Amino acid sequence: MEALRRHGFFIICGLVAIGGVALGVTGLQGMPEVTAEMKKVEGIYSSLTGLQTGPVNRDRLQEEQDRIDALLSDRDQVFNKAKELYGYEPLIPDAFPNGDALKMGDFRKSFGVAMDKLYEELKSGAPAFGYEVEAMRDRIANELAEQQEIGLDPGAQQPEVITKGPTHTNAGVLTIDGAREDARARAHMTAAQRICCYAVTLQDEKPTKEASLEFPDSMRDTGGMDVPTLDEAWMAQIGLWIQTDVVHAIAAVNQKAADVLSKKGEVPWVGNLPIKDVISVRMWPEYIPQDGEEIPPQAPGGFEPAIPLGTPESVFTHSGQTGWYEVVQFSVKLIMDSRDLPQLIDEICTDSFHTLVRVAYAAVPPNREMVGKIYGSEPVVNVTMDFETTMLGEVFQPLMPEAICDYYEINCPVRAEEDGEG
Repeated sequence: MEALRRHGFFIICGLVAIGGVALGVTGLQGMPEVTAEMKKVEGIYSSLTGLQTGPVNRDRLQEEQDRIDALLSDRDQVFNKAKELYGYEPLIPDAFPNGDALKMGDFRKSFGVAMDKLYEELKSGAPAFGYEVEAMRDRIANELAEQQEIGLDPGAQQPEVITKGPTHTNAGVLTIDGAREDARARAHMTAAQRICCYAVTLQDEKPTKEASLEFPDSMRDTGGMDVPTLDEAWMAQIGLWIQTDVVHAIAAVNQKAADVLSKKGEVPWVGNLPIKDVISVRMWPEYIPQDGEEIPPQAPGGFEPAIPLGTPESVFTHSGQTGWYEVVQFSVKLIMDSRDLPQLIDEICTDSFHTLVRVAYAAVPPNREMVGKIYGSEPVVNVTMDFETTMLGEVFQPLMPEAICDYYEINCPVRAEEDGEG
């Protein structure tokens, strides 16, 4: 049919020519037959020109096009939802992907402020310092002196006589009566009642202990003229995003418990809240590659920071950087009530791209003398949780500095634009 449609004009010409020959042979007497044949040919041509010009399987092709349009629409919805779930914004505008040295200096200052706010959100603190113990020792001495002066001045307001009971329980735990004259115990209990959890800040950091939240060396303001590089700032930004999620989750779990205690008329403090101590939150410093060697996990317990394993083979997901998305591993180490562990994991992982890949814990012995960190009367565990998070390329690659794109061989928009200009 296609051939007839294309060559219809030539066919008609041929038929007309044949008609002319016939007309010449038969004369005027054959005219009606010729006219009829011409009308017949005209009808054939009209039918040919009226054929559809599109493909014969138009309906099938339209079905496939509709399916493609639906998939593209679903994809857009997924990515829009992903961007909503991430909710991540750079610490300062225009820092990435091409921020200059001035921007990097501003980024470092803003990073320090943001980290301070995370500690504030935790409502964290430290055990009593030496000067607080000494101050408590003086206070106890004054209380004893007031007790000894009872009756010497009848007109003076007499302090309440303190009766003494056992200093320790049968299990060897210091009692309230025992703590009255124990300067260290009273100082540490007073410090514990001011906070919701323990955490080490940069100001508290000593050679024997590290800050609870990760503060990269490149973000420390040493007073010099050097500023962090773009790639250093980018990895610090990722760490800040993740640590913010973790801190939000910890604070939310403790706040829920605090609300219940407040309704009962009790005062929330570290001793009666679920999460007692933020030992460490640490990121693996690079994106996780596609392959590597399996690394055995650390044994649970202790107060040293927990470090992510850093290879896909070391976790059950086997996830690594692909170019379509990047993978970051991070570890969280806490001392907490084990009964609230599922709630914390739910807070970290729900409506996010964080996945729990390992959890391990060890029992924490009771603090019988109430000196140092006081975790309360309920049993607690030292728990290490390893997570990974997936960062979709379409969301984050437009922000990646060129050095990051080159190092990981990612075709980021910033590099693609420069390749196009060349």
